[in-house]
Amino acid sequence: MKKTLLLFAAAIMSCVYAMAQWSSNPEESLLIYDAPSDKQEMLIAPNGNTWVYYLAPLNNGKGAVGTFVQLIDSLGNKVFGDDALLVSDYPTRSWNTVNTCLFVDRDGNAIVAVHDIRNAPETKFLSYTLYKISQEGEFLWGEDGLTLEGAQAFPLTSHFSMTQLDDKSYVCAWGSDSEETGLFEIKMQRISPEGEMLWNIEDVTLGDPEGKVLYTWPTVIDAGMNQAIMIYFKGSNYDMYARKIDFDGMSVWSEDTRLYRSGWPGSAPAWSFTEVKPSGDGGALVAWTDDRYLEGSATYLTYVKGNGEIGFAAGVDGQRLSYGDYLGRQVSCAYDPHTDTFLAVWLEAYSAVMFRTMAQRLSKDGELLWGEEGLELHPFTANQYGYFSIQNAPDGQAAFFYMHNQTSFSNTDAGVVLVNTVDPTMRRDLIFTDTINACEKAELRTTALHNDSYWNVLWQHNYVSQPSLHMQRVNTDLTLGTRTDGAVDAIENQNTTFSVVADMVQGNTLFAVNNPVATQAVLNVYDINGVLVAQVFDGVLDAGKQYVEWNANVSAGVYLATLTTARGVETVKILVK
Repeated sequence: MKKTLLLFAAAIMSCVYAMAQWSSNPEESLLIYDAPSDKQEMLIAPNGNTWVYYLAPLNNGKGAVGTFVQLIDSLGNKVFGDDALLVSDYPTRSWNTVNTCLFVDRDGNAIVAVHDIRNAPETKFLSYTLYKISQEGEFLWGEDGLTLEGAQAFPLTSHFSMTQLDDKSYVCAWGSDSEETGLFEIKMQRISPEGEMLWNIEDVTLGDPEGKVLYTWPTVIDAGMNQAIMIYFKGSNYDMYARKIDFDGMSVWSEDTRLYRSGWPGSAPAWSFTEVKPSGDGGALVAWTDDRYLEGSATYLTYVKGNGEIGFAAGVDGQRLSYGDYLGRQVSCAYDPHTDTFLAVWLEAYSAVMFRTMAQRLSKDGELLWGEEGLELHPFTANQYGYFSIQNAPDGQAAFFYMHNQTSFSNTDAGVVLVNTVDPTMRRDLIFTDTINACEKAELRTTALHNDSYWNVLWQHNYVSQPSLHMQRVNTDLTLGTRTDGAVDAIENQNTTFSVVADMVQGNTLFAVNNPVATQAVLNVYDINGVLVAQVFDGVLDAGKQYVEWNANVSAGVYLATLTTARGVETVKILVK
């Protein structure tokens, strides 16, 4: 299995790779993978490049499934080519829906978790192997990855989660099976950026030595100050708890905080519907669905502060979001930095035949700021909504993403509603999936807001029984494609000038760029063999002449610098002495 990405200078010079692929046509989208795939995940890196993870069949005639990643640059190009990058060809069980298999760190590297049998071929247990992959396609923890100690688990009871601390080390937690008692327990580990295991696994294992209490389904988030918060479930009733973990893996609070008392008659286990998000102040926000009153499922939200206290006045068991005669399902939550409050979105169903989408804004003590019923985003219809997510938006807004089955699943649209969080009567709507080929769509994923200008969206397209994976860029002005305040159309017949200040450089050098209008741009430097040496700039270049600085800390030789904009690509040669 080859693990090295090769870029060729001829491809750089041809401009084929560099032409922008994001389309402003709502009937077109960016094709990521033209075949069946599973367990899709997507995250955006700090520089605007987007990692896509998926499982897909291997072309080996054995029906095996491989683990793949693709990197989409900020202009919509597939960095790893149409075939993507094969991470692992071991038989995998990573399809487990409670596994989080993709994490992107602060340097833009991807961490991929693979759950397979490679380290325990004679047992029913599986283990986790982690791969750290740079944006150049380099496997930074080795081609065979980094195997987590004590990671054995049944395929259907495991759960992997990861976050990164301020020192750039990684904290991960996963569900495991105790070798002594056979019951479920939670393992934790902190890993250095170089791949060194920093904790003694036995010291940070959360379990019952007497084998009477289960510990399962952990989720870890960054809490700041080199600490993390872990949300987990305990006992046969799956009560929900929060634990704050310090730099050494020890508990910060005197005791873990119970967030939810489960085991209600008729209630599904909360872990199967739980979403955990940072609260914006070192705490955690948790949303879930249960049926504690035997009236049908309802949606709930709770908030644990950084000191371990429950923030909502409702106390243990959370603040109820959905009321009346309607069932609440599929709740998603987020922190709103504009107002220092919390947001939630969910599906409401009436008699299981009519459906609508609802949203709510809550203060940090749990007050319902959009009234007891909440804000209706979409009125009742006979066809279901789903795949909800909330992303931040500029100008005091929030973005509510969703999918809507139009006619008995034969066609599905995906859209976004932009709502002003202070005045929710101010709203805008957009359907961003193509409708020219009506079909079922699913697995909607969205990235966080980048540069206050756009989100990327990913979905599975099931047209004519041939699934495929597609992406689109949604701009905050509710246009599509590579746009900067309408500037793309304006530069269609104008040129950007690009040059290096000196033909021969040593140390810092300047690139001179002259744009007729502002434009999205990527400035990369390659060696003569076409290997990426540095990404100097990725963002919006203002109109007019300006300079971009590069610290040419490279060996002497010839290099190629490419400036890619919506207009195309320009290349200059640099001689470093």
